[in-house]
Amino acid sequence: MKRTMSRTTRPRKGAARGDSRTAQAARPSPPTAETVTPDGPRYLYGIVRATAPLDVGLIGLGAVPAQVYAVSEAGLTALVSVAPGRVVDPTRAHLLGHQRVTETLLREHTVLPVAFGTVMASEAQVRAVLRTAQGELSSALDALEGKVELGLKVLWHREHLAQRLVLEDAQLHRRDDEPEAEHERRLEAAVEDRAGRDMRALLEGLRPRAAAMREHPPVGERMLLNAAFLVERARQESFEEKVRSLAARADTYSFRFTGPWAPYSFVDLHLGLRDEDASLP
Repeated sequence: MKRTMSRTTRPRKGAARGDSRTAQAARPSPPTAETVTPDGPRYLYGIVRATAPLDVGLIGLGAVPAQVYAVSEAGLTALVSVAPGRVVDPTRAHLLGHQRVTETLLREHTVLPVAFGTVMASEAQVRAVLRTAQGELSSALDALEGKVELGLKVLWHREHLAQRLVLEDAQLHRRDDEPEAEHERRLEAAVEDRAGRDMRALLEGLRPRAAAMREHPPVGERMLLNAAFLVERARQESFEEKVRSLAARADTYSFRFTGPWAPYSFVDLHLGLRDEDASLP
């Protein structure tokens, strides 16, 4: 099975705490709203429930990583940094900065992720969103509690599957009196049918181990399946083992397994204030 993990290596136990100690040694105290520019737009990374101060550090978006700090209101905590402007371009540095923050939060918290590029007019607006949407946000966090997103992409070479089917089923050989175009249509139908059945069987094997599942459109001609699974942290190892087991019995396909991620595929909230909109994917 070909397995692709997230861009940053999954931390070993204790790695996050070790990193935190290093950061604290270089920074006398955790950043707060009082230690950064009081006015201006704020870039929003995600929302968590936190009972203790969060020390996130200089890991935000930007070629020079921005200071990320917590804004707490109505029992919720938003992670923000000073935004470079009202619009944040999806450059590689910005995308990696957004990802760094969500991955760091995910190590110890249930994360309600926010779409890349979400900018609030001010810290006051961040607080207003936490207050006015407290019910929706809390309900979403309840649904995601203790869960992460795992991704699975399945790729294939159509020709390889066609060759396998011809070897397995003599009825798929071209008949002496059969036009070539007719044989190709018949073989193509058999390939599509087999691939569809294999993917359905794969999903049925994984579905019981996930709290929820989403299928996204495949990307490119070689991708058969592009799925996301919401999995309890306690069942993550079992889920991964099941993927390996299913992949071992499906050597015609290539599997790309990613995660854990913040559960972007399982959040569908759109929040707005009178003048500005904020969206959660």
